[in-house]
Amino acid sequence: MSYFLRDQYVTNVSVDEDSLRQINAVFEGRERAINTDVPENDNTGKRAVLTYIIRFDNKGYRVFSLVDLLRYFHQAKGVERVIFTVETGESLRSIRQLGTFLELRLDEKDPNGSSLTVTSNDGDWVEASFSAVQDVLVKCKNKNGWVRTAWTQLGVQIIGITLGFILSLWAAVKISPKLAIENSFVISFLFVLLIFSNTWTHLNQKIISFINALFPNLKFYRPRKDRMHWLMQTIIGGIAIAVTLYILSWVFSYVGDILGGLVKKGP
Repeated sequence: MSYFLRDQYVTNVSVDEDSLRQINAVFEGRERAINTDVPENDNTGKRAVLTYIIRFDNKGYRVFSLVDLLRYFHQAKGVERVIFTVETGESLRSIRQLGTFLELRLDEKDPNGSSLTVTSNDGDWVEASFSAVQDVLVKCKNKNGWVRTAWTQLGVQIIGITLGFILSLWAAVKISPKLAIENSFVISFLFVLLIFSNTWTHLNQKIISFINALFPNLKFYRPRKDRMHWLMQTIIGGIAIAVTLYILSWVFSYVGDILGGLVKKGP
């Protein structure tokens, strides 16, 4: 029975060919550590095997060598998931209820699908395996976590609401003179604001999804094919900062002019 377990989610990493080679070296080392004292013809299920799974372009393969893994990694239009697994026969037969296994899941499509799990009845092997993989993942860390936060969602929400308010004011100024009713400005303003508020719920989700796709939790990076992604990330980041500063200055100025005009028209 497995008495020791370490696991955690993998967050904010970028993985390229060099990263895969380093991870593979760790997994090969952990496989050898298990098999050192296990005979080749072992039938007790104690011997470990290293396997890989790669999913790309809506299809997946289980392979048994790093060479095959890297071949698929580079030929894919888009890599969705890579899984490294060291597992004993005992673990396989018991559906991981018993035995030893070490698994690293790297999933670009599912933000919560990347994880590291290791379990065994040998506590030293568990700790050594977990730490060794962690050491490699630390080198792969990116700064996307600064963007993928609740603060970003709040910022998008505030900017959207502010723009909706300004749009409603502008529309009311344009529409109200054409309405022969009392309080035409207020009615026009509330009407446009109501339309925007219902539209903004959908737009907000799309904007957040776009930001998360541009700054993913995990990114498989292949220089020849993914250079455009990083270029777009840099451009969008710079534009976002510039546009935000411009909008804020314009908003404060425009709101002040409108409110100032309304105050002057008052009794």
